[in-house]
Amino acid sequence: MEIRDRGTMKWTSLMLPEQVELLRKMREERDRKEKPILDEQQIEENGFQLMMAHKDNLYVEIKHYKDYDFHFYQGYIDRINYQDKYINAVEKLGDNDFIRIKFDDILDVSIL
Repeated sequence: MEIRDRGTMKWTSLMLPEQVELLRKMREERDRKEKPILDEQQIEENGFQLMMAHKDNLYVEIKHYKDYDFHFYQGYIDRINYQDKYINAVEKLGDNDFIRIKFDDILDVSIL
């Protein structure tokens, strides 16, 4: 016979709201991921892939770091701003709904 424990679910009704909030924050901090440090070669490779994708309108997948987690975005490079160090990416060519990603947050670029 297997015992199925529901963790803190069964005790939540006996806890104060402050305790529940503290447990939630502790769980979030535990699950945070640290941003990896990229070497110079990987940064240059990412830049080269971005330039190629922008020049030839190629479909890319970008792995970036945001809010203590890794996110993936697939689309086209609409604009590369070297002065402010960010890119604008869109899901479809000619689309006005873009996502802005900072150069420092880009971890990997793959041309699909």
